Order: sequence, then structure tokens, then C-alpha cells
Amino acid sequence: MAYRKRLFLNPIKDGAPAFIQAVADDSDNGTYLLGNYVLIIADCNRRVTLDFSLSNQYLRKRHLAKANRLVQVLTDFRDALAKEVTLIEKNRNRSTRSTRP
Repeated sequence: MAYRKRLFLNPIKDGAPAFIQAVADDSDNGTYLLGNYVLIIADCNRRVTLDFSLSNQYLRKRHLAKANRLVQVLTDFRDALAKEVTLIEKNRNRSTRSTRP
């Protein structure tokens, strides 16, 4: 089953067209090895394309591991970002309260 998804990462009103796009072709029940398996990550000015060829056993193993590592790093990054947002908000709230008369 083919998978195609494009998702804008910022609200359209921001005028910053960052997006992520994923393409995974159908292998026709495992018989077609030369499908297109691509992940594109773009911000306003730059674009990164990651290819995931499944044409042989070595590449299938290597590229599935690459996808798993990417997911892990993104998950860890999101968690670190959320922690810093919480700390910054807590600090801003504390400093706002201490400057009030």
C-alpha cells in the first residue's frame, strides 16, 4: 500500500512554508524493489531530502535503521524542547511576579 503525506509545519498565516513530505511506494506485495521511498523536510529557505532505497537486503536493513534513528532523535528533541519551554515559562512567570508593585 502506497503512502503519501505532506504536512505544513507552520500555520499558513505565518507565511513560513515549512513542511514535511513522505513518499513510500507500493511494492506490489513485495515484488517491486525499486519504489520511491523519500522523506523531505523543508523550512522557508532550505530543503533536505532523505532517500530510503529498499532495492537489496543490506539497504533495507540499513534504511529501516536510519528511519528508526531519525524518529528517536526527533522524539528526544521534542522532549528536550518541551522541557525548556516549561523552564522558560516558569522563569518568566516568576520574574513577572517579582517585578509587580
